[in-house]
Amino acid sequence: MKYILFILLIILLVATYLYYDRKLALIKKQLMITSNQYNIIRNKYDTFKRPETNLSIRFINPSYKSGIIATDSKLYIAPLDSSQILRKTNIRMEVIILDSAEINNQTWYYVNLPIDNCINCRGWINSKDISIFYSESSSLIKSN
Repeated sequence: MKYILFILLIILLVATYLYYDRKLALIKKQLMITSNQYNIIRNKYDTFKRPETNLSIRFINPSYKSGIIATDSKLYIAPLDSSQILRKTNIRMEVIILDSAEINNQTWYYVNLPIDNCINCRGWINSKDISIFYSESSSLIKSN
């Protein structure tokens, strides 16, 4: 009788071991598949590419103090089209121009958006997205 109980206990332990070993193998397989899918998606949406050459940014004192940006303007973290977008605007708004720079024959303006919170309210906007400039005397100047 003792031998039968001992054999049943051994069989039960082996069955439990095989059951959890199979579950562990399934989880490892799912982890590998998920990790592979994550890497594919990350590589697909990784839009930031480092430039091949050294960049030359020429900072200029802005000749305008404020301006009006067009609808659907993009606020970038750096004065490059390939840099991360901080915010997309959906309305025309007046912005304060803090600085300007020229890179690859494009003029960029470092602006402050008049929004309620301080998160992502400053960034770089391409000059083609600013339609009207204001100087200190508040006279309007239309951009081409």
